[in-house]
Amino acid sequence: MNRRFLLPALAGALIALPAAAQQPTEQPPAPGQLRPFTIPPAREFRLPNGVRVVVVEKHTLPIVTGRVLVGAGSMYEPAEKNGLASLTAQVLREGTRTLTGPQIAERMEALGASFGTGAGFEFATANVTAPKSTFGDALELAATTVTSPAFTESELLRVRGQMVAGAVRLNSTVEGLAGLAHNRALFDSATGYSRPVAGTAASLPRITRGDAVAYHQRMYSPANTTLLLVGDVTQDEARRMAERAFGSWNVAGGTAASLPRPALRPVNATRIILVDRPGSVQSGIRVGHAAVTASDPDLIPYTALSQVLGGGFRSRLMMSLRERHGWTYGAGSDLIARPLSGTFMMATSARTNATDSAVAEIVSQYRRIATEPVPADELRAAAANVVGSFPSSIQTVQGLADRIQQLLQNGQPLDYYNTYRERFSAVTPADVARIARTRLTPDALTIVVAGDLSKIEAPIRALNLGTVEVLDPNGVKVR
Repeated sequence: MNRRFLLPALAGALIALPAAAQQPTEQPPAPGQLRPFTIPPAREFRLPNGVRVVVVEKHTLPIVTGRVLVGAGSMYEPAEKNGLASLTAQVLREGTRTLTGPQIAERMEALGASFGTGAGFEFATANVTAPKSTFGDALELAATTVTSPAFTESELLRVRGQMVAGAVRLNSTVEGLAGLAHNRALFDSATGYSRPVAGTAASLPRITRGDAVAYHQRMYSPANTTLLLVGDVTQDEARRMAERAFGSWNVAGGTAASLPRPALRPVNATRIILVDRPGSVQSGIRVGHAAVTASDPDLIPYTALSQVLGGGFRSRLMMSLRERHGWTYGAGSDLIARPLSGTFMMATSARTNATDSAVAEIVSQYRRIATEPVPADELRAAAANVVGSFPSSIQTVQGLADRIQQLLQNGQPLDYYNTYRERFSAVTPADVARIARTRLTPDALTIVVAGDLSKIEAPIRALNLGTVEVLDPNGVKVR
């Protein structure tokens, strides 16, 4: 459901077409009846030490993927140590008490396995994929990085340096500046969602080896861990593999960590935030507001509304900003529904001299869908795009694991996708109209623009969309 809509690769695809190819084409036929499609069921059990194991059998190829999900994402880290969860997770793969990072990599390669670790807002993760014949050994090796990491000082400093460089790169782009500023504007500074998962150039140098060791001891425990196994594996095989990899893991921590409830900033009127990036030839634009949680019954019709507005190449934002006006390579909207909060965001990167026009058009299209009924044929086409692409998204074990991991992350039922296509196809224009009427906030938007203020500030102020503030890249008010 979470789509990414700013696609730099589109630039390479925008080649000149023959005149005949640019002529309007006939409308595609209306979507037909849904074909039967079965999603493998997810079954679960717990190991005696408390590790939750979720198994999805998919026997089309002799491949298995495993996801070790620990409730130790950035939502649990102290604000002043932003990036601690991500740094702790990334250093896991750099060595255990008995193996160095290069030795781990060599053994994984010999097993034909891919392996990586990292963290998001909710979970820290260790992911391993391997042929069925070697997966048990690969999973056991991956488990040792989670249960007994070395946290070697030199490796931690090296990874921390890489993360600092990444944070600097993110702050050097208008897309990065706009995204970070938009999150800070929507969420209170005490909430993890207001900060980048990977930390900042200011916060990361403050994190020490002792911080990572203490975080691991506090957050990594069997009761706080879920093992997801997807692929050519039976329930009995999964139990044996899980016992072998995690059965002897016994540390303090009898219950799973409770996800901190995020605090949203109150928004009563449209607010415009400008962030300066002198000399930029384009501007990063984010427009949005708080939205539904993953458990909200309006999630699917809200997603359908987002699909019409900015969910594909024929969405309203794409057709207007790119096709009709040529201000950008891509534009879209995204409904990001999380366990205890959600955000709805429209985004694009527009050339500098069209920034004000792009902002005005995004707001106009948002207000249009908030006040005008969506035609039934437009809704059907948008829904067909989602419904038709869903089966292909879970054809691989990795794609299916991504979907199940999202359910685990959001606390949604494991059978959520069994009727997903049918429920999405059943959304009506009346459903979308209700969402527009009750969920959208056309007079209380948060608009963030990062770009060359010497060229964009005056035109944006002239739009008279709301109060205008200028912040520095760290969120400090300039004027």
